[in-house]
Amino acid sequence: MNAPRLVSLALLAALTLLVAPPPVAAQNGLTELTFGILTPTASEWPVYIAQAEGFYKDEGLSVSIIEGNSPPNVINLVATNGANMVDNGCDSEIAAVSHNLPLKVVAPMFVVNPYSLVVVPSIKSWADLKGKSVMLGTKQDVTAIALASLAAAHKMTLDDFQIVIGGNSTARYAGLQSGNVQGAMLAQPYDLLAESKGDVLLATASDTIKDWAFTCIAANTDWAAKNRPTVLKFLRALRKAIQYGYANKAGSVAVLIDKTKVDPAIANAAWDVDFGKWKAFNTSLKLSIPAIQNVGRYQVQFGVVPAMPAISDLYDPSFVTDAFK
Repeated sequence: MNAPRLVSLALLAALTLLVAPPPVAAQNGLTELTFGILTPTASEWPVYIAQAEGFYKDEGLSVSIIEGNSPPNVINLVATNGANMVDNGCDSEIAAVSHNLPLKVVAPMFVVNPYSLVVVPSIKSWADLKGKSVMLGTKQDVTAIALASLAAAHKMTLDDFQIVIGGNSTARYAGLQSGNVQGAMLAQPYDLLAESKGDVLLATASDTIKDWAFTCIAANTDWAAKNRPTVLKFLRALRKAIQYGYANKAGSVAVLIDKTKVDPAIANAAWDVDFGKWKAFNTSLKLSIPAIQNVGRYQVQFGVVPAMPAISDLYDPSFVTDAFK
């Protein structure tokens, strides 16, 4: 994540933020909630399951999903209440809180670092990749952290590559397929899709990064304070979706196919990894403090933030506690 850009965007927009509006009753009697994401990937899987299976409606909610397409844009959405809640990289949310933007993490979403370094078939080793172009989200976000960690095991740094910026996995997958770059950090299911097209998975972030909080659900603090029951309803619907995901492979796979348009075989493989191997979604919706602190340590190392913000400033566990009393 490019911290100066994030701050300038969000602070400028925050000047227009007055008072968080009360929940709006839709024509069907449901309470409307706007939810921001980066772009549809497996990391947002439960968000879409809850929509497809009617779990939001069961809780009295009508949820509109907005795509921000880059981490700073998603932060900007929640900081200005353009979206009431978002799912974004926990690293981006740490940086936002460290710059006093009005948001707070309320729950984890995807708890494993899912990024894979996928390269074109001509690249056979890390030595072959040296000096070649690799596409990241930004030079300071979680994709950069993952690449740096993987490269360090081969006595390499980010300076050994020509870094190209692509704000989300969809864009980075396109860059790899076009031949404009020789490598890209891709999330599920785009790493599997690239492999199916003949590209090579050179390494996976989980090989070197073990204790992680990849994406977190954050809420606009003013809006959440005024609309606490709505936040609790959303969290209850989300937990139903996570439970459904573990218990119903076929239904979950169908949702991913619908949202990402990937081949059924790719979606099935993604379920095997995310719900099967990794257990990437935590049904308790409780954030691991050591995991989020690990993310913060990397950000300090990368110079994104001068220090990890206090956990009490970053995370409010009371929403989850109240949701599941």
